[in-house]
Amino acid sequence: MNDAFDFSNRHKDLMARDEEYVLGWRFEPRIIFERGAGVQLFDIDGNTYYDLSSGMMSLTLGHAHPELVETIRDMADRFVHQSSWYTNPWAIEFAELLATTLPGDLKMTNFAVTGSEANEIAMRMALGATDGFDICSMVRGLHGGSLAAEAITSVGGARRRGLGPLSIPARSNCIVPAFYYRAPVDDSDQWDEISLRMTEELIEYTTSQEVAALMLEPIAVPGGMIVPSERWLKGIRDIADRWGALLIFDECQLAPARLGTFWGFEPYNVVPDIVTFGKGLSAGFAFCGTVTTPEIAERTRGTKGLPWAGTYPQDPLPAAVALKQLQVVLRDDLAGHAAKAGAYLETRLAKLTDKYENIGDIRGRGLYRMMDIVTDRESKEPDPELSEAIRYHALAEGVVMIVVKNYARICPPTIVTEAELDDIVGRLDTAIARAVRGDPVPTNISTSSSLATNNSAKRN
Repeated sequence: MNDAFDFSNRHKDLMARDEEYVLGWRFEPRIIFERGAGVQLFDIDGNTYYDLSSGMMSLTLGHAHPELVETIRDMADRFVHQSSWYTNPWAIEFAELLATTLPGDLKMTNFAVTGSEANEIAMRMALGATDGFDICSMVRGLHGGSLAAEAITSVGGARRRGLGPLSIPARSNCIVPAFYYRAPVDDSDQWDEISLRMTEELIEYTTSQEVAALMLEPIAVPGGMIVPSERWLKGIRDIADRWGALLIFDECQLAPARLGTFWGFEPYNVVPDIVTFGKGLSAGFAFCGTVTTPEIAERTRGTKGLPWAGTYPQDPLPAAVALKQLQVVLRDDLAGHAAKAGAYLETRLAKLTDKYENIGDIRGRGLYRMMDIVTDRESKEPDPELSEAIRYHALAEGVVMIVVKNYARICPPTIVTEAELDDIVGRLDTAIARAVRGDPVPTNISTSSSLATNNSAKRN
């Protein structure tokens, strides 16, 4: 273990027991956290860390927000779980309030437990509403870990290995992303035109031409924080319309507020037919869903297993907590705060870009940014080993962040202050400096992330 970490014997014991008894992806070292407050986490030795991923992009209001804590306590003593054949006031009020944030006639919510489940509901809706066959998704997109959601995901790695025979056949990863940083041409307008033309040709030649939906994240985070132009996203809407397909936006990693707007797709003036939510709207609970129009809802009712239920969707406790968080987000204009704080964060991160040749690009909006770590700016060659070193040294500096391959995410809770952002960026500066000069990192990238390159895991 690196001297940067001085864990207690109890901490080391829990790390070892976790490795022995729990099957799960872990960053190294396997720090054991015991509580959170605001934008910070505390391990069992009392060490403090900034949470630069908001849990799993779920804690919009940070840890232990007092109004959410009060709601949890009240509901724990009142109503926790119920049959999904019935509902409760909190789920109804959440759906009503959420509808006020959406454009057009998007107002009908089918609740789910996970983002993967929400995306599968969206696919079922598209199949039922169109009688189409193919679901077209974007290259570099990620939509979840269940088999159907994984099938339309194209972010590869160990998570997908061996699942081919179980994948749904009626899908095509054929939407060419607006990834301007690594496009073969420098002009973004030209790449918009080329990528949209390629997308339509791929739909023609790689699908049954019975297209039910085009499904994508408005901003593809795991695929590299790909922020498209308005022209490109409107082009995708046009392609969906020409093929008689529905347009599904997966907002599970985006909403609410952290991008400086409530929904990630808002600035593009494009209205989807279906939108899915999770993570940030869940307040850390298993409370997700799929929103569509009354027309599509009625056309699909009783087909393709819809409406979807299961055991836990819209349970009263998570519904009440999610409702309270939604009320706070709107009341306190956290989207406006994220826009302002995000602009400040952008100026601070720009100084890191000027300082370090290995930061090829920083992309994103509001309080959701990503550093693209490269060997050098001229080649733009991804450098996952350096990214892992940055993550490790950031952890030693008291900053917990998600790093996958050569992408380092910066996603603090939307309540973060400018003073906290100053402290965070200062610590990142120190961590990057240590990584660039080659300070030792006693970890293996192949075991530090669910998506990291892991050739050793391939079966012979």
